[in-house]
Amino acid sequence: MPSRSAPTTAHLAALAETYGTPLWVYDLRVVDTALATVRAAIPDATLAFAVKANASGAVLRHLAIRGVGAEAITIGELARSLRAGIDPARVVVGGPAQDEALRALAREARVARVSLDSRSQWRDWCDEPDGWPQGTLAFVRVNPGLDPRTHEHMAVGKADSKFGLTPDEALALAREVASSGALAGFHVHAGSQLTDPSVHEGVLATLAPLYDALPQARELDLGGGFALPGYPLERLGALTDAWVRPRGLRLWLEPGRALVAAAGTLLTRVLHVKEGPRRHLIADAGMADLVRPALYGAEHPIHPVTVAGRVVGDDEALEALDVPTDVDGPLCENADRLGRDVRLPALASGDLLAVGLAGAYGLGMGSHYASHTHAAEVVIDAHGAAHLARRRQPLDALWADEVDAEAERTPA
Repeated sequence: MPSRSAPTTAHLAALAETYGTPLWVYDLRVVDTALATVRAAIPDATLAFAVKANASGAVLRHLAIRGVGAEAITIGELARSLRAGIDPARVVVGGPAQDEALRALAREARVARVSLDSRSQWRDWCDEPDGWPQGTLAFVRVNPGLDPRTHEHMAVGKADSKFGLTPDEALALAREVASSGALAGFHVHAGSQLTDPSVHEGVLATLAPLYDALPQARELDLGGGFALPGYPLERLGALTDAWVRPRGLRLWLEPGRALVAAAGTLLTRVLHVKEGPRRHLIADAGMADLVRPALYGAEHPIHPVTVAGRVVGDDEALEALDVPTDVDGPLCENADRLGRDVRLPALASGDLLAVGLAGAYGLGMGSHYASHTHAAEVVIDAHGAAHLARRRQPLDALWADEVDAEAERTPA
């Protein structure tokens, strides 16, 4: 079995025994390591964590203490960020919607930056009674129209995506914003799960004439989307430094998965083993917990924590069975799968599995499909102690918001 950073298999087994499964476990020490890696590679960047990656209050509070800001696209994300203590001076409000409720909270909180995805967003902000919020500056989001070489659903920088404006449209809007004194600069998020910094070479080449034409633009937001593991952040740091420093620009980045993915583990227990030409392990977690494999074809490392009820040593070598094995979820969907062709030893009902790289886009993208209830969340602090961060959702939460027509009916 490959060696892994903390928590140990014994610790994971104990957590599953204490809190049940499925169970999300976030090791905040790993978050700190990822944060330090980003800051070492790109030390001058202002970091605004993409809250959609993991909106856990415990994670957000941890990042707030470490001076990380937030990128929020809904009123819920913004409210969570502020509740966690994130400084509004490090908040970027973005996204293609920016409805009235989000604008109202952003205005009240006096967030630092807003990324304008369309001209109509600019009009919505300016047409309110108080006009554009004083003290807030705007990025204009550019669609660079390039292929970021990632999954189609994540290729937000392609010309046919719904995000941003063409360079010509962005420049026209930026001139209008600049005339009101509200321009920060331009924003590009090329895509997610990016593996090659040359994508950003194309982005910067697209942006160069915009900055040349508009010297009032003093900031650059390059978004996030860095693939994990293995993205060469040092190369990106050298590339951006050589580009922003001569121009005297302030650089913003919006890392999400890069900060939290490696910190997260989804613990799931094997309910049934179905032998045959293809072995199926039916687990108690699936696409309603972690939808990325079904939605993106994402691959997550899956390791046994116990084999036949025995806790596996962290560095113990285990022989995998020579039979194609799928780790499947509990729902009646063929796409309900955590892993396909996973190399695993002989497991039995009751054995525990750890799904790795699960700290991003897990619970936040989870659903109540088939009236599935959300799992609990546990965080491991800097001292290695585990704390319950979110209780397991009770059954009555599934209908707590419903209105009972019979109970509400007034007697004749």
